[in-house]
Amino acid sequence: MATNMRLGGMVSGMDTDTIVKQMVEAKRSRSISFTKTKTKSEWKQEAYQSLNKDLANFIVDARKKLGLTNYSYNGKLYPNSIDKVSWGKKAEVSGDSFSATATAGAFDGSMEVEVNKLASTASVTGEVVQKKADDTVGADTQLKLEVNGEMKTVDLKSDDTISSAMKKIKDATGLNVSFGKVGKSSDDKDVSMLLMSTKQTGAKQSIKSTDTATQNFFQSLGVSASTLNSGVKGENSKIKLNGKEIENESNNVDINGVQLTLKKADNVVNKVSISADKDAIFDKVKDFVEGYNKIVKSMQDKVKEKAFRSYEPLTDTERKALSETEVKLWDEKAKSGLLNSDNTVSNILSNVRSGLYEKVEGAGSLFELGITTGTYQNGAVLQIDEKKLKDAIGKDPQKVLDTLFKSPEDIKDHPKNSVEGKAQRANTGVFVRVMEDMSNGITAIAKQSGVGNESSILQQVKGNILSGVVKNSSILEKSLSELTRRIDDENRKVEIYETNLWKKFSAMETAIQKMQSQTSWMNQQG
Repeated sequence: MATNMRLGGMVSGMDTDTIVKQMVEAKRSRSISFTKTKTKSEWKQEAYQSLNKDLANFIVDARKKLGLTNYSYNGKLYPNSIDKVSWGKKAEVSGDSFSATATAGAFDGSMEVEVNKLASTASVTGEVVQKKADDTVGADTQLKLEVNGEMKTVDLKSDDTISSAMKKIKDATGLNVSFGKVGKSSDDKDVSMLLMSTKQTGAKQSIKSTDTATQNFFQSLGVSASTLNSGVKGENSKIKLNGKEIENESNNVDINGVQLTLKKADNVVNKVSISADKDAIFDKVKDFVEGYNKIVKSMQDKVKEKAFRSYEPLTDTERKALSETEVKLWDEKAKSGLLNSDNTVSNILSNVRSGLYEKVEGAGSLFELGITTGTYQNGAVLQIDEKKLKDAIGKDPQKVLDTLFKSPEDIKDHPKNSVEGKAQRANTGVFVRVMEDMSNGITAIAKQSGVGNESSILQQVKGNILSGVVKNSSILEKSLSELTRRIDDENRKVEIYETNLWKKFSAMETAIQKMQSQTSWMNQQG
């Protein structure tokens, strides 16, 4: 037990504590070196994952703004998606019988529309009755309602209130049902009314019941037995399109990409004019370029950011010796240039830039629209010649849309350099291509750094974006795991070294003490 005791120079007079600390600190140099390397790697991992989050947010936000959200699991935009967006065309109506919008794929031209009838639900409206919603049903009853030709049953208990009975009917049948106060009678008593209808409109909608118990229940709420016995039906909307009568189950009518919302049946002819929304197309293109430039400039800045090699991560001891301001300034220098000349980020930028110059089959090229990268120093940052872009939109808006947002018929996964892959890319619009290149870049970065806490936003880009990315198996994750192991090994070695030092110094102190005792005894004998 005595060999484990630390005798700190009590006999020899040496400052053993300081000597041991200095010797141990010198021995910690490898552990400190590994720790600083690990810290730097963690910073780089954070920088990678932050960039991935920014890329994913740009792609997801851009898709939403453009209305291009119909993607396959492997991240391919479904064919003709650009023809379905709501901002490529505009529809102007001469009257107020209906409103109209148009998708980008709608025809250019005009048509005449007359609204003759609005679509309606199958509905039942009871007479006013002197009942309250919190009155009880009074007897166990099974209701049998035929809704759209399908029999529905509802079991009511005697102590159910009318209000709770309405909820049971709604849940069991899918009908809209309500019962409540609507006013007062001539003798100043509260009166209520039942309203019941199908959720959809159209002639296929119906409500009916030939069941006596059901008719009696609803009769108590102001609905005649004959109404339920004969049943009620919804009605289709009726319009005349260029003189031709058309029926629809809804008041929302789609005519080859032109959506009409019918408001009133006034039998008045309204003219609908459809044309390219040139201002909207310009604004969408400009907005995309601004978002694109922001993320690309950020990436280019990161690969060019100066690295200060002499500024290594601070140890806890070094941090304590500095002021808060000094630590902040040091960390800024130490973290600068984490992705300087990074191959992964540089490759993403290179792929994006090369895709900008590739012509789109059946459409055109980016520079024809007045969108270029400018000088070489600009890298992949885009510049817009607004006059040239507006002229291109004015001349052939569909060509502009296809050049930027076209999606190929083939949306399978193909190797990029295969015949199929090259054909697929050639038939992909420039901006869609850009987002695909960035999406592939996200996967490449994840293989370097791991996913971190960003898997949800990354998978919004495409379902299989993390295919091949195994947790804790990225390059940096493996490196960090190995560094942790080495640090632990070095710390164990230091602990053993320190223990052995103390054993040696303690043994020396014990030997000196013994020698002094012997000398003292010999002097006493003389």
